[in-house]
Amino acid sequence: MDAFYRRLMKTLLPDFDERGDNKKLRAPATAVRAPSMQDYVERRLTEVHYSAVDYKFCDKFIAIVIAATLIVLMPYLHIGVFYLKIWVPDKPPVDRRGCTCSCFDTVFRGRYEMPGLVTYKHVYFNATSNTLKIWVVTALFFILFYESIKYLVSVYRTSSFRKSWLALYIINLYPHYYSWWSFFSYYNEEFYTFFSHHMFFCVTEILTTAIVLNQCNKKNEAKAWKMMAILAINLVHIIVSGSDQFIAHVLEGRGTNFQNARNLGLMIPDIFHIVIPGYEFYKFVKYNELKFSELCYKEEILFFIMFVSLGTFFGRIL
Repeated sequence: MDAFYRRLMKTLLPDFDERGDNKKLRAPATAVRAPSMQDYVERRLTEVHYSAVDYKFCDKFIAIVIAATLIVLMPYLHIGVFYLKIWVPDKPPVDRRGCTCSCFDTVFRGRYEMPGLVTYKHVYFNATSNTLKIWVVTALFFILFYESIKYLVSVYRTSSFRKSWLALYIINLYPHYYSWWSFFSYYNEEFYTFFSHHMFFCVTEILTTAIVLNQCNKKNEAKAWKMMAILAINLVHIIVSGSDQFIAHVLEGRGTNFQNARNLGLMIPDIFHIVIPGYEFYKFVKYNELKFSELCYKEEILFFIMFVSLGTFFGRIL
């Protein structure tokens, strides 16, 4: 009987251990080898891959490339093309060997150079509080710009765009860039005549862009108050700027070519921020088959009127 049992188990389980009385299974032989460099590299690459997936490395890398490209291109087009080639092409070149500068405190040069008639530098900057303010403003604008690009890349890879709202974001790049350059100039030249006025426009433009970015993603619900907020802000922009420099410079023809181009570059985005959200609001009302009175609370309409009135008032006096 035992012989039959052993033959049966041997047939069914080739690894059956006949040795001993407990009839246990024999552990299969395994070949154990020392880990090689190839195994280590493959394991590390696998870890990097999964870490990149969790960290969304691709999204961040694409955002960095796009943001860096635009940040490099915009000042180049502004100064290297528009100013240098179009607006003031007749300015003579600087004599780099013979020129000197007595306004440079040379602090960032350390002991290598002392104040006086210092030699030519491509970039001069003094160790002052205004230089720090310029750096803070520049850093804030660059960070906000990068974060907005990163958000749009994430939307593109995980969801879908509302193309009309994406167009509004692109159109508003010039006003944001102009704000950064203006604050740079205010602090650099200590010329603050229009500082408060421009700060009002800058803050409201950032609020507008925040709502536009939110609406770029189809996953975010389109709501009446968001569209009304954009309409109110840009209506204030049109009223304030239209009753100020735009009429005098563009319509009355008293502005230079540069001023006319600047005013048009700032007015056109405001107009689009009225037309496109207005059309989207119309589609929203039509899609929901609701009356305007049913779609908006009385408080929202009242707030819209108050914001336009107060915004126009403060925009004019600042």
